[in-house]
Amino acid sequence: MTNVPNVVVKTMYTPSLNNLNFKYKTKERILKSTAHMFDYFGKEKKQALYMFDYYDGTLTKDEHMNIILENGKYATDEDISKRKKQYEKYIQNSNIYKLVISFPSGYLEQNTNIKQFEQDLVKHVIPIFLKKCGFVDIKKMSYQVALHTDTDNLHFHFSFVEKNPNYCKYGKKVNYRVKGELSQYEINFLKNEVEHYINKQKIYTPLLKETNQEIDELKKYFNPKDQNYLLKDKDDLMLEYNILKLGKLISEQRDESSQRIKYNSINNQQIKNMTKKIKAYLFSSKNPELQDDYNNFKMSLNKINQYFKTISKDNNLKECLDNKDLINSKQEYIDNYVYNAIVNKAYSSYKYKSKQAIHENDVIEEIIYKEYLKSKKNSRYNVLKNYLSQTSNSLKYQNKYKINQAVKSINNELEDAQKEFHKLFEENSKEIKE
Repeated sequence: MTNVPNVVVKTMYTPSLNNLNFKYKTKERILKSTAHMFDYFGKEKKQALYMFDYYDGTLTKDEHMNIILENGKYATDEDISKRKKQYEKYIQNSNIYKLVISFPSGYLEQNTNIKQFEQDLVKHVIPIFLKKCGFVDIKKMSYQVALHTDTDNLHFHFSFVEKNPNYCKYGKKVNYRVKGELSQYEINFLKNEVEHYINKQKIYTPLLKETNQEIDELKKYFNPKDQNYLLKDKDDLMLEYNILKLGKLISEQRDESSQRIKYNSINNQQIKNMTKKIKAYLFSSKNPELQDDYNNFKMSLNKINQYFKTISKDNNLKECLDNKDLINSKQEYIDNYVYNAIVNKAYSSYKYKSKQAIHENDVIEEIIYKEYLKSKKNSRYNVLKNYLSQTSNSLKYQNKYKINQAVKSINNELEDAQKEFHKLFEENSKEIKE
């Protein structure tokens, strides 16, 4: 048995005079229907008397009607008279769309502040909905909403029209929307947005706050001013080597500039791949605290996803609408934050290193790194100890002498120095075998 949905939307439309169909025979009938819409929306007997007090006395029978305009204010008799004339003009070229948004008995009263929801409906839900329908500029749309309380099910009457050509989909030219019926996708989208704003403060806002807190926790690992800054781990030889390698690639691709590098502005695929490789390495099991915080972040995104799925389920919809963009934007934000931190750290580290003379420690670090790849041990001491323990006493001295001589003969070129030392170590290896 199908559950009763929390939001029910019924639609109809009055075609423009340039888009007549068999239902509407005369111009007079259309114009009469348009004027009657405003009278029906603001009909006094469809208002509950308690609503006047509920709105802090701002709504009175003498001054205002039960119609809310785009700016969130109640329409006056003068506003409505003006709109009736405007709609006579608008309907020449634009269809007038009419919708009823209703709720199960007690649902709206029990789950939201009706006064606040009316404002959300007018200022947020409807503009988002119209954009989804393909209308380009909200300022070129005219719409109004009226809450009716004359039945057990509170319901809103909502209508809208194009002031000027304002419909464009799939990159086509802006024109009036000819199609009258709203698609099922558009109706479902409206249902979900309505229920979302009903539950927003109670459920969604706390979830979003939790997600943003998780993002702040992740950012600490990539903030140079924070003690958890991962990119300054001098004990991690693989990380330092890859950062310098990335920095060299970036340096070769850009001119001298003090401006901060933006990862998304990089077109070199090799640099992008290297950056992603470093990120994957950092988020691996080698950093359990970061991994835990990242998992908490993913769980927060999943809760938001489940929230939107519940809304769709409550409205008997098969597909979950309007949650992918939000979730993707949060994921992309933290990814780009990490990527930006990596490329800027890499570039600054390489520029700093390239300005320094080569020292014996640089050579030893290169030895340790190569041995590290073989042994997979993280301790510099153990790697160096293992390397030296495999070398005879006489060769230890010769190694040191050759290293010193090589360093003196090379002018601050790390890459050339590394090649030279590599040759020396190959010679030592041959000597040992002999």
